[in-house]
Amino acid sequence: MKTYKERTQDILARAQEQKARRHKIRLASVAAACMSALIALNLVLFLPYSDAYPSLSAYRDSEYYSLMQTLNKLTYPPSPYKNNFDAWFGGLFDGLNGKGETDMGDAGNVFPESPYEEVTNNQTEGVIEGDLFKRTDEYIFYLNVSLSQYVLQCYTVAGEDSALCGTFTVSAGGEKDSFPSPDTAEMYLSEDGTRVTIFTSVWLREEQARYTAVIGLDVSDPANVREQGRTYLSGNYVTSRSIDGDFLLINQFNVRNNPDFSDESQFLPQYGERENMKSVAMDDIVCPEDARTARYTVLCRIDGESYGTEYSCAFLSYAQEVYVSAENAYLTRAYSGTQEEISETKTEICRVSLAGDTLSVAGTYDVSGTVKDQYSMDEKDGTLRVATTLSRQGVTNAGVYVFSVDNFSLLGKLENFAPDGEEVTAARFDGDTAYVCTAYIVHFTDPVYAIDLSDPAHITFRDTGTIDGYSFTLFPFFNGSLVGIGYGDTRDTLKVEVYLETQDGVVSDAKYLLFDCEFSEEFKAHLLDAGEGLVGLHVLDYASEIQSYYLLLRYDGYELNEVCKVPVTGNPDRTRACIVEETLYVFSEDGFAVAAL
Repeated sequence: MKTYKERTQDILARAQEQKARRHKIRLASVAAACMSALIALNLVLFLPYSDAYPSLSAYRDSEYYSLMQTLNKLTYPPSPYKNNFDAWFGGLFDGLNGKGETDMGDAGNVFPESPYEEVTNNQTEGVIEGDLFKRTDEYIFYLNVSLSQYVLQCYTVAGEDSALCGTFTVSAGGEKDSFPSPDTAEMYLSEDGTRVTIFTSVWLREEQARYTAVIGLDVSDPANVREQGRTYLSGNYVTSRSIDGDFLLINQFNVRNNPDFSDESQFLPQYGERENMKSVAMDDIVCPEDARTARYTVLCRIDGESYGTEYSCAFLSYAQEVYVSAENAYLTRAYSGTQEEISETKTEICRVSLAGDTLSVAGTYDVSGTVKDQYSMDEKDGTLRVATTLSRQGVTNAGVYVFSVDNFSLLGKLENFAPDGEEVTAARFDGDTAYVCTAYIVHFTDPVYAIDLSDPAHITFRDTGTIDGYSFTLFPFFNGSLVGIGYGDTRDTLKVEVYLETQDGVVSDAKYLLFDCEFSEEFKAHLLDAGEGLVGLHVLDYASEIQSYYLLLRYDGYELNEVCKVPVTGNPDRTRACIVEETLYVFSEDGFAVAAL
């Protein structure tokens, strides 16, 4: 039998054991809680982000389902982070890992028996292009886009007695709507001179989106201009044409990231009245299998009197460059391809027939290289002629191709006629001749080629050889010559040069240089009168006492001589000029001027 002392010691020992056991239990509980918290924290911080696309199962029965699948991949941006830890704390270590740096690079037509007189140098006969000014035999209309609200200004055609005879402020729409891109605005004048139609991008505040507005104005009384109506097409204005009184509108519509596919306005181009827009039908949407961008180029036919939208079609992942003939529109899409195991840049050109009351896709042409602009394409006598900048294995050069319009077959081609490393800076087609200027822009060298396309199976060419500078505009000119407008040996030198085609090649016949100046590359900002040998443009001349003026040159068959310098201010891109009965009329955002010639 244990003594009292032994029993007491046993009780104290058991108590100590229970205390130690409780301590161990507490430690185990704390450790378990910490472990659970650590696991939870790891799940929160390091659980990988899902890269699955949002589900579209709810729209499986929609006619646009296949298009939605393509757009879903193009507009769902993958997270730049692996997990929450990378998202929350990754930036703290950028400086240590060297990730703190930012990538900083990555000819005018005349309508007889009509007051209308064309002042724009249109590329194709019978296809009128929009401009900032148009005229009749009595009035000149200039669209001033320098203000928050555009102002249509009407001037009399009366020589030195010309004056402003009416203005009209063009509203963007609602009180909070605005014009976001004034440099995209253009206008047309009806053949009877009574109606102006304006095409421009607008920002509609309520819709929180950019649209193209087509605005009709009654200008039969220039002192009392009235709005006749307007229609809209979702997206940004690119360009337009007027053919036989109706309009072809070319637009660009970008789909935003993560669109709500239950709202068609977020992923489909729409057109019509603002309160009654309708989507382009799926049957009228071209969706390439290798589409790379969620951007549509949209063509819309618009009635020239009612401004009703008659028909629209859309092309996903196509570029803005569009050439329009009297019968067809040609859209381009660049992509990467291979030819004989050599990687190269290629272009798909889609022909859209304008025949009848609809727009229908006729087929596509496949051409090597990239197309610079509308002037690099031309339709003549059942053929499509195209000038491109080739890029094969990273080496650039130039090519010219001739296709059959109807059966899409290649009839002939000329490739690599320029020195390696050069690109096409300007192209123009005149009859059976293609004029192409190429340049290695860093060195400012300027060969000009005259390419004979009369026999597509046997294409020949002549060139100028290497000369200083390069042209960004080529235009058939006085007595069968060619005029080029561009840069001299530096970007602050204006060069206007006249070329002649001879048996020995293309020769430079006359040249005008102006140093230390700026000028516009906008083709429509240049006055080009081939019949009279006149070239005009607004220059900012920093070496002259009058630093801003309109320069008019005349080629007399021997030299380019200054005719006059008319003081004018404003943005040279928006300055326009025309000649009426030996009087030069110059219009800019800051006013107008006249000069007798």
